[in-house]
Amino acid sequence: MGSILRLILLIFLVLTGFAVIGIYWTFFKPLPDYSETIETRQLEDPVDIHWDSYGVPYIYADNERDLYFAVGYIHAQERLWQMTLSQISAQGRFAEFFGEDLVELDKYQRTLGFWETAGRIESETDPRLTGLLQSYADGVNEYVRQNRRNLPLQFTLLDVEPIEWTVRHSLAMTRLMAWDQNIHWWSELTFAFLEESLPASRLQELFPEYDDRYPTTMDDSQSRNIAASMLPLIEKEFSRKKILSMEGTQVGSNAWAVHGSRTESGYPILAGDPHMGLSIPGFWFEVHYSVPGHRITGATIPGMPFVVLGNNDHAAWSITNMMADVADFFIETPDNRNPDRYITDATGSEPLSEPFQIRNEVIRVKGSDDQLFRVRETVNGPIVSDLIASDADTTINQTISMSWTGHRVSHETLAVYRMNHAESMQEFEDAVQEFRAPAMNFTYADKENNIAIFSAGAIPIRDFNPLLFRNGSDPEHRWSNMVPYSELPRLVNPDQGYVAHSNNKLHTDSYTHYIGSFWAPPSRIMRVGQLLRTDSLITEEFVQQMQFDAYSEHAREITEDILPMLRGPDSEEFEQVRSYLENWDFNYTPSSTAATIFDLFYLNVAHNTLSDELGDHAYQTLSTLSYLPVRIIHRMIDNNSVFFNNVRTDEAEDRTDIVRQSMRETILQLEERFGNEPYDWRWENVNSLTLKPPLLGEAAANPEAPGTLKLIVQNIFNKGPYSPHGHSMSINKAEYSWDSPFEVFLGPSIRLVVDLSNNSRSFSVLPTGQSGNPLSTHYGDQTDMWLEGRYRSVYKDSTFFQQASYQTMKLLPQSPR
Repeated sequence: MGSILRLILLIFLVLTGFAVIGIYWTFFKPLPDYSETIETRQLEDPVDIHWDSYGVPYIYADNERDLYFAVGYIHAQERLWQMTLSQISAQGRFAEFFGEDLVELDKYQRTLGFWETAGRIESETDPRLTGLLQSYADGVNEYVRQNRRNLPLQFTLLDVEPIEWTVRHSLAMTRLMAWDQNIHWWSELTFAFLEESLPASRLQELFPEYDDRYPTTMDDSQSRNIAASMLPLIEKEFSRKKILSMEGTQVGSNAWAVHGSRTESGYPILAGDPHMGLSIPGFWFEVHYSVPGHRITGATIPGMPFVVLGNNDHAAWSITNMMADVADFFIETPDNRNPDRYITDATGSEPLSEPFQIRNEVIRVKGSDDQLFRVRETVNGPIVSDLIASDADTTINQTISMSWTGHRVSHETLAVYRMNHAESMQEFEDAVQEFRAPAMNFTYADKENNIAIFSAGAIPIRDFNPLLFRNGSDPEHRWSNMVPYSELPRLVNPDQGYVAHSNNKLHTDSYTHYIGSFWAPPSRIMRVGQLLRTDSLITEEFVQQMQFDAYSEHAREITEDILPMLRGPDSEEFEQVRSYLENWDFNYTPSSTAATIFDLFYLNVAHNTLSDELGDHAYQTLSTLSYLPVRIIHRMIDNNSVFFNNVRTDEAEDRTDIVRQSMRETILQLEERFGNEPYDWRWENVNSLTLKPPLLGEAAANPEAPGTLKLIVQNIFNKGPYSPHGHSMSINKAEYSWDSPFEVFLGPSIRLVVDLSNNSRSFSVLPTGQSGNPLSTHYGDQTDMWLEGRYRSVYKDSTFFQQASYQTMKLLPQSPR
């Protein structure tokens, strides 16, 4: 009887859910009319918006203020929920809208100070730029005013009202982006944690980047166990990313530009595919802008009006993470005489102190009382240890601050605006110099046959060990100056005929300044170089194939190392898997069985090599940052490391023992999951991607979530599962967490290819689509193309009107009444 009642209840919930959706569809109609004429008082002149068959708007305006008003309007029309989440994130207001469970996330966001920093940036922003950003904000708010009863489904499901958009919100977007690209500190904390428990020689083997030239001046009693107590900070960051569907290390992005002497067209070809967390809707929104004297096509971030990567009539550019170290941790010393003060200089005969700067934050909580939260700051930055001390199950006895370049005032929005309007390489580079956070590499190509990579960002000049905690009471350890732009790495028109970056180290070992230590594994950049060194002239089609390339140089090198260890007279147990590996072309294609064998083996060999000496907790921490153990194990296999001996056993294991043990475990695991037939072990049966919406996707995954919510999210909002092409070590990146193999959550957030000889069009594709409304035809309508390595044409001139099918929306100044 109970089962029947549960079945009836389930049917009722399903019918209720679909009834709600039907009512919403019938009565609220949140989908835009792409041929509508809309009047508004805030325009000076009419604006035409032509929508192509994939929902890309081609905006024609007579002046920039009207242009950016229109951009704000259509960003809100297509991505209002995504923009609202960014507002909530920047301000730290999750608990206000979604309840008490998210109070800790708000504390984290407010301590990092995105909103506070954006306020300081706004006060120093050029008034002309502020005026354009205000026009954008006016467009966002006008859409909301006209459609308050006609909003996307997410607002109804979660009972949320839109927040008024302001200039400050757009500026805060730059700091959210900067923080999401600031990943070096995860590795730094992990390094410091391992430094506390491993001998220097063992640490050196794990991290050859370790450099003892820099003194720390921290004695053992002061630094012991600090890193272990700070590891929850990484957990908080990963929790934030999971809620916002931004999982993954964000270690990824490729960009290259080929000189016209190497191309069939005689002009440069630029390619870019920044890698980010894969959620739906995606990170980028594509546009074409046209005002008198200026045209540009490319990708914007909803919430910001300017094109971050794309091409104008003169040039094209894309971005990659520079992988720079832009954050440091300092051990602060509270003043024993006054707990509201801290020591700023303990080097003299009498310590000097200053009061902590205090920000008192009121966190509003839905359905509960407001909570007061105090953020303390020193000259070095906010006290991040207070976030950990507030946890009931965590103890930390030190006062730790974080210095991050993103806390400083800089003008990335102005930099991007100037890049959009640059008409020469010098103008573009002048604009790049304004870009300080995050630290990025800009890959560039133009019609004058220039190709270049310009590094941009605020990089501290350090005279201390940048991988360990510093003494905040020693002025010698503070950041004094930043590396001058003129001394940052750059590469312009090299003799090899191309420039490329895949998060690799761009400078040589003789470079004067410290940039960072934890670069991406070299597999992707090696493959890019192999393909670009072809003797044939390079075409658009060749570059597109490159972006979809699934070959792993990493897999080739390791496979060649381990195959001899799997051979021999007593190796019959490995005969079958060895045959697959011996005949593998090292491509992570859906039909490959060898790809699955190799990847699961690599996870096993890493665990069997490191967990015994590091301990399970330390190994878990390290494997969370998968790019670290990938590099470590690769080196260890190459060098026959002493780490291969398992200290938990009496025997003396070597590299061959651990490799064979790991392969045995791999075979057993595959047989248990898929059966004895290797055909069923194919990569397409293992590697999986489900595109989920931020917040709702995480809420629906909760076992206690209502059944109706689960049904709506799984059947309307989610897309997938799919079996993506590629791997984290291939150009076409498909990264999964080592905690949850093989659930892909990071890859190309856009693929862009521009041939500078072609004035009429470029090529791109998104992993999802333009719309954030799950009822729209443009919600996920590009996913199949993205999965298959296909592209859309994005037009740059009037060819659009001859080649594309489109609908026209008109924004008109409202007539006086």
